[in-house]
Amino acid sequence: MNLTFKGFLRAYCRELTGLETDNLKRLISRVVNEAPAAAETVMAFAAVQGKAEYAATLARGSWLEEGYGKFLAEYAAFDSVESYLASESAPDRYRKVWRAYLAKRDAVVADRRVSALMREKTRALMGQSGLTVYKLCKALGLNKGNVYAYLNKGDTSKVSRATARRIMEFAEGSAS
Repeated sequence: MNLTFKGFLRAYCRELTGLETDNLKRLISRVVNEAPAAAETVMAFAAVQGKAEYAATLARGSWLEEGYGKFLAEYAAFDSVESYLASESAPDRYRKVWRAYLAKRDAVVADRRVSALMREKTRALMGQSGLTVYKLCKALGLNKGNVYAYLNKGDTSKVSRATARRIMEFAEGSAS
């Protein structure tokens, strides 16, 4: 999975505002009236699209005006939205948007690392008990090709973390 910052912001704006749109006018209207927690995410989304000035214009006359104006002034000194949000110059509320992106982006890597550790334990348990991939797949109703690629080839993208745990727990039960 290749999660871009823009794609993350689009999904996060939709989640926080409850709107299925990229229309900045509608998003900012929702932020002003009903979803203030989405203010920073919407501005970051606008900036990624090159529409930060437009977003600041739409916020005129609302409680967002001062914050968006400050964002615009500070962000101009950076070469990208990402570098601004990752910097100490950005207010903490904006840095939280960046950290949320990093957490989402890195979750897949973390899951695969844990799956790799479970794989090693599972292989050892299978060796002790004589459990085969075929028996395991038959008992758990799993795709033999994916499980084989995971266990024998080390391809952690073939099974989810939850499936890796099921496989390991089944192997533990077989080894007992």
